[in-house]
Amino acid sequence: MTPLIIGYISIAAMFVIVILGAPIGLAMIAVGFAGFSAIIGISPALSILKTATFETVTSYSFTLIPLFLLMGNLISRSGVAADLFRGALLLTRGWSGGLAAAGVTASAVFSTVSGSSLATASTMTRVAYPEMKSHGYDTRLATGSLAAGGTLGILIPPSIALMLYALITEQSVGTMFLAGILPGILAFLLYLVTILIMAKIWPPEEGASRITDEEIAPKGHFEILRLFAPSLVLFGLVMGGLYGNFFTPTEAGGVGAALALIFALWRKVPRAELIAAFTETIATSGSIFLILIGAEVFGFVLSTSQLSNALVDFLNTSGFGPWQVLLSILLFYVILGCFMESLAMILLTVPIFFPVILANGFDPIWFGVIAVVTVELGLITPPVGMNLFMVKSASRGTSLSKIMVGVIPFVITDVIRLGILLAFPAISLLLTGRL
Repeated sequence: MTPLIIGYISIAAMFVIVILGAPIGLAMIAVGFAGFSAIIGISPALSILKTATFETVTSYSFTLIPLFLLMGNLISRSGVAADLFRGALLLTRGWSGGLAAAGVTASAVFSTVSGSSLATASTMTRVAYPEMKSHGYDTRLATGSLAAGGTLGILIPPSIALMLYALITEQSVGTMFLAGILPGILAFLLYLVTILIMAKIWPPEEGASRITDEEIAPKGHFEILRLFAPSLVLFGLVMGGLYGNFFTPTEAGGVGAALALIFALWRKVPRAELIAAFTETIATSGSIFLILIGAEVFGFVLSTSQLSNALVDFLNTSGFGPWQVLLSILLFYVILGCFMESLAMILLTVPIFFPVILANGFDPIWFGVIAVVTVELGLITPPVGMNLFMVKSASRGTSLSKIMVGVIPFVITDVIRLGILLAFPAISLLLTGRL
């Protein structure tokens, strides 16, 4: 059996095992070890397994992952989400669908300190959904907007997805963060437009109470700034220090985590919540590092089998143009999003597709943004987008079918946004200086 055939079998086995429900990190390690053993031998495979594990968990570059995760987990338990929602209400009061717009606005700002889509969706649903229901908002608009707003956490920096893409493709983390800013703002604005339209189609219940100034309780012209200040200060110091060349990405993560801890202590967050933040950080980091180890081991199968080179050669002789290749990859991402979590999708597929993207002349930074946006689309695509289940869990008792219906307008919006980013790469590359 040739190495190339072993490579094809390994890819097929990987996706079958993952679809059957096995943890993707373990699946990648097992398939990678088996495939590499079949090509080179068991002894070299054991050596690679040991080396890949040690190098991954001791890599200085990867230390920024738990630091940014800890920053987000501490902030999410510090009451910041509730403050952001109240501040956003001051901006959107009087709007049609103002509460839904406030939820998306708060999600966008919260995304600047939390790089996780699932964490953003869960946290903002717990804060905003009860308010929407108490004011008679249609369940479809309420849950659909919160599920969509949660996806901003995967794109607006500091984004864990953009960070991992940069690390595994050896791109600059800072450049990837810059590339995500304008697409993130575009997503936010398009979501607001969608809410304004859908609020006319799905208006609040007849006779439902309207939000009042007394409920928002403004205390002056600087109330919005006061409520947004913790997130904006943290974002400004971390990202400003990073782009001002005061910090490396890892140091920026350390500064962010330290400031988030100081803020949590200042807000007198209960000890149990602090412990939960650290515990969740450890658990999530462990899962990510397991996948990183798996990606490293699986990468040896891709390289020794020459699978990536064979894929590039096949596409070059198939008559497919570069854009046909790109659209095929993006369609694959949308389908895969129905079965897999976003970070796992990126770590599994990017090593396979990245050489193809480079061979077809696409900018690697731009593709990183496009890939993350497409993965983001998969998070809210019915029937099994991950954010839909997160919103259902956080909203307690809400019908999943209504969430699926409610998110469809935002899926259409995301498709439109993806088309805009494909047609105008400058939106992603303008701030990076790569035009």
